[in-house]
Amino acid sequence: MSCVASCVSGEPGRRLTRISFDPDAPVQVCAVADGLEMTAGGWYVVATGDGERVGRAVAFGVPVLPTCGDRAMGTVQRTATDAERERAGQLAIIARDAIAYCRARAGELSLALRPVTAVLPLDRDVLFMTFAAEERVDFRELLRDLGRRTRRRVELRQIGVRDQARTSGGWGPCGRTLCCATFMTRFNSVTIRMAKAQNLSLSPSRISGMCGRLMCCLAHEATEGPGRPKREPPA
Repeated sequence: MSCVASCVSGEPGRRLTRISFDPDAPVQVCAVADGLEMTAGGWYVVATGDGERVGRAVAFGVPVLPTCGDRAMGTVQRTATDAERERAGQLAIIARDAIAYCRARAGELSLALRPVTAVLPLDRDVLFMTFAAEERVDFRELLRDLGRRTRRRVELRQIGVRDQARTSGGWGPCGRTLCCATFMTRFNSVTIRMAKAQNLSLSPSRISGMCGRLMCCLAHEATEGPGRPKREPPA
């Protein structure tokens, strides 16, 4: 069964697909190299900005819209060999250990941060780790400890709580997967005025998303703003 969609996103004939790099994380939109035939369930090597990664092509659970091309994280290059799949499995074990160690060590150092992802590319001896924090964090000691633990060069990258929700994925109160983890290409500005205009409850628990910020769908449903028609008063 084919799992590749042909979409146009600024480039005529560009093909996009969804790749799963981690069963516990949202699938990612990737471009497909010219001439590569793909099937659902197959394992492929994807060239990303951080290096080559091995992922599995999935049958579409969420449509790949043309605008998704703007958030493609890489390009599917070729079918993964057995050796590449085995190597990717070994690197995934190291990455999971790094996440657990980072979480424990950050607690010992009293650092207010939450590790989110850890990636070890096939072709680079570097560990890329992201973490979420409300404020700037001095992680120099943690960085040294992670380097000794993994015996690799480590790059720590701080992300915001909204990016954490996009990376981790999940379901909103509507019962659907998070907008930021599926089709959104950027975070919109969301204000409490949008909730008031829609006559919604202003209780934080009712209008806040998984990230703790105002839900992005408040902006989707807003009837005023850039590019949206102005609300007319009732007759």
